[in-house]
Amino acid sequence: MSSKMLNIFLLLFIFGESYGVIYKLNETDYQRMPALFKFDNYEECLSKPEGIYCTTKFEIIKTTPNPVYDMIVEFSKHTVKHYNHSKLFYGVCLSDNRNQTNISTWDLKQSVEARLNESFWSEHRLRTKITDISCSNEKEDFKLDIGDAIVGIACLILILLNVVASFCDLYFGDENNKNTEWYHYFSIRCNWRRLMEPFDETNPRLRPLKCLNGLRSVLMCLVILMHTSFPVFVCNDNPRYLEQWFDNIYYHLLFNATFIMQIFIVISGFLFIYNQQISDESNEITWKNLPKRTLERWLRLTPPYAVILALTSTWFRHVASGPFWPEVAGSEIRDCRKYWWQHLLYIHNYINNSDCLIQSWYIAADIQLFIFGLIIYLACRTPRSRKIVLPTFFFIGIAIVAAHTYLENLDGTVIVTPEHIRNQFMGDPTFLKVYRRSHTNIPSYILGMGAGYLFYYWQKINLNLDKSKKYKMLCWMLGPLPVVLGSGIMVMASYFYMDAPRSSVMLRTMYAATAKPVFGLLFTVLICAMIMKLENVFRTIFEWDCWSIVARLSYCAYNIHVTIIRYTASLSTVPFQQSIMAMVQYYIFILVVSLLLSIPLWLLVEEPMNRVWKLYLRSSSKTTQVQEKIKLK
Repeated sequence: MSSKMLNIFLLLFIFGESYGVIYKLNETDYQRMPALFKFDNYEECLSKPEGIYCTTKFEIIKTTPNPVYDMIVEFSKHTVKHYNHSKLFYGVCLSDNRNQTNISTWDLKQSVEARLNESFWSEHRLRTKITDISCSNEKEDFKLDIGDAIVGIACLILILLNVVASFCDLYFGDENNKNTEWYHYFSIRCNWRRLMEPFDETNPRLRPLKCLNGLRSVLMCLVILMHTSFPVFVCNDNPRYLEQWFDNIYYHLLFNATFIMQIFIVISGFLFIYNQQISDESNEITWKNLPKRTLERWLRLTPPYAVILALTSTWFRHVASGPFWPEVAGSEIRDCRKYWWQHLLYIHNYINNSDCLIQSWYIAADIQLFIFGLIIYLACRTPRSRKIVLPTFFFIGIAIVAAHTYLENLDGTVIVTPEHIRNQFMGDPTFLKVYRRSHTNIPSYILGMGAGYLFYYWQKINLNLDKSKKYKMLCWMLGPLPVVLGSGIMVMASYFYMDAPRSSVMLRTMYAATAKPVFGLLFTVLICAMIMKLENVFRTIFEWDCWSIVARLSYCAYNIHVTIIRYTASLSTVPFQQSIMAMVQYYIFILVVSLLLSIPLWLLVEEPMNRVWKLYLRSSSKTTQVQEKIKLK
């Protein structure tokens, strides 16, 4: 009896719920389902004088017993691998509208729904119900509003400022970049030299950090790789092929690449603590400096981000049109126009159901974790207090994730399903409540802070690890081993994609609470091994001089690459064709264009504004110090 009870307990622990579902369909049965995506010829439709092209999302409904519909419902229940085949996305050409000026959206919806009902009833004995529709023709005029004018004038002023400063620098500046006139900060020539200059290896304290440039650059390339697959899932000509990707274990390294952001969080915590301790050697920070340091961080991150946000909210809606434009970019533009103020305050990662610059959750989390780390730094001045507080918050962070997952019945990790990608993760509670919020990413940030404290201490005592290098095999394994084990953690998440009922909440909670902290710990070890020169496999690659240039552009590339993906995807007028070669070509194109467009954004916005803010804050600090000295006298 006890063995039976144990078996029942194990089954309930592994599989939390069970229901009727179809996991696999043969080719014949799959073709019996209506096409998930289907589009009339866009160019041919709009070439007609009376042509109107409508893209519509709709649901299929059965009014009589229908085995095909029942099969669709059961097949769509396996959400981790399958699209919802009862919710379709079509493009319909209406070419029999003689008086377009008097046609309302309701009339168009009725016309499209009537055509779909006629087609679906004759082919599948099903009815349709439109949930969203967008119609357009080439005769439509785009009108500028006050927001377009303000952003356009601001961008024009910024460009003129850089042009004038560049001419002033060309005629009045010096060749050694020692001029401190105003135009020196906005000079394209001077900023280009800063972009191209190699990493400063003359500073012995900063020299070991050169490898972080390569690590950040490679991680940025991987993030762009992960995002370039999104348009293919939005609309494609062979959804069965994409659904079969989830049966290939190697593709799960791509689907679970969301773990990569934990490495960025570790690096952010590490650099904050290390740089802050160096800064304290000459000018110790106090609680009075908390608002100022927060403002410095805000000013450091905001200019290039604000430019992309402003252009997305205004001019971006005028640059393209097509059948996929409302689906790929329409919601982003609408949400950016509505919620732009949340983004400038960096609170948008706590606001759900916004599609505006979806990748920018990390920027908001970074600022929030920076403030959190600064408070801990100010509160814990002694090594003893740090040894208590850092582990305490590390385990509190783990408990927070566990509580979210268990109490809200969330997934063990972000499940990259076809429908989640199709909807930009706006309906995924795990993404919204755990993945992108700062308080659920505390463990990795704490690991980075601890590494920053350790490295500073090791340099202070001049720690010599030459004796450790005698264990060559162990030192060599400090490189590949964290990467292999980290990849193993990512592949383990493929368990949640199995053709089986959903895992129990206990199993999901255990994975959610431990996976990201362990992954962050592994790469914290790798980072420490590289900067202490114990690891020579990846360090020699990451210390390549050209990585310094890519690393300087990485923040701009992170901000701009999703906008480029949305724009290029919206230019298509037919469902996307997918193949490995096509995906590789598209990725290389997006990567190259993102880096190229990051150059003017860095030259004209990020670098000059960053230097101006530093100059202003430095002069303000000196003025404050003088005033305090006068008061003391």
